[in-house]
Amino acid sequence: MMLPSEDFACLDDYIDYLRNDIKVPAFDVEINGGAQFRRLMYEVEVFLRFSEIGVETKKKDVIQARGVSMGSVTWRDVVVKLLCTEALIPMKSRIRYAAERIKWFFIFQKDAVINFMLSIKGSADEQMFSSLYTKHVKLMLENEMIKQLVFKTYDDACERQLEQFMELFDNTLASTFSNPWVFLKRASSGLDNLDNGKDDNGSDDDEDSRSSNQGGDDESTDDGLDDIQLPTFEDTKKRIPMEIESRSGIETMLSHWLSSIPMEPQQIDEAVEKVQMLVLKTFSFIRSQIADQIELFAESFFKLPMMRRLEDDMSNIQMTNVDTETYKVRREYLEGEFKTIEDTLASLNECIDKLQGFALKAQAKMSRVSGSK
Repeated sequence: MMLPSEDFACLDDYIDYLRNDIKVPAFDVEINGGAQFRRLMYEVEVFLRFSEIGVETKKKDVIQARGVSMGSVTWRDVVVKLLCTEALIPMKSRIRYAAERIKWFFIFQKDAVINFMLSIKGSADEQMFSSLYTKHVKLMLENEMIKQLVFKTYDDACERQLEQFMELFDNTLASTFSNPWVFLKRASSGLDNLDNGKDDNGSDDDEDSRSSNQGGDDESTDDGLDDIQLPTFEDTKKRIPMEIESRSGIETMLSHWLSSIPMEPQQIDEAVEKVQMLVLKTFSFIRSQIADQIELFAESFFKLPMMRRLEDDMSNIQMTNVDTETYKVRREYLEGEFKTIEDTLASLNECIDKLQGFALKAQAKMSRVSGSK
């Protein structure tokens, strides 16, 4: 298990943090299936919120990113270069960890599914499931080759989906970091907190906001859902101009941040400091958005595509050449055994028929002898 931050001395510290501070649901309970998947998504989200830029942005890096070119290089371009150079690779490694955790979850569900299929027979819910479940699990338990073929096909499907998940997520990250300004404009909220919050590495603010959101959810749960209503048409019409204005406000805020960076050479130290802050703010927002949407990405990029294709994979299971030859030899052996037993059975039946005929003749003869007396 990978530690999310250097602040944790060992794995036990991280586990205690998840148990006592974050209070991950059902942390000390042995669960599987959907409940375990939700708990996994909770832990992965916390892990991603600890993401930070791997190296410190130095003055030399900012000056080199500014560079010299035929056209004008704006501070927007500098921020994008620094993000792509220093933040993209660490984020990809963390996404890879999240993907491996999701794959691990699906692979280790095999035993749980086998136990579930075994428990259907004779249970109260037996009529709710297909009778093929019981037949298939019996075949798998009685024939080790069938079990291994099914498990191998399932593991291959998980591995294939892992690579497709990483490919899709890499494309998402590449487009996000290559033009983060569009990504910032796409969201209508959250940027004000970045402007007001002070977070050099972004971890504390994310965790605080998560805790506050969790607390808000608890309060809303306590209050009940009786007063919640769908927005009316008038409310929707009022909301649209506000959202358009908020997005233009984000553009204004970005322009204000960029225009506040001095251009004069003698103020390079101040410019470097402001560029560093802007890089951290932008990365913090991207990290928060990805952490908020990791469950959606896991569902749409991993779980659903794998479930759609798994049936076709199972229907196309083929035995290996070694297994085919083994079973061919076994079949020839069994056919020989069957023919031998069939011949033996025919001989036994013939003997039985002769004995029964002899018994009938003897019984008839004894009847005639007793009748003559």
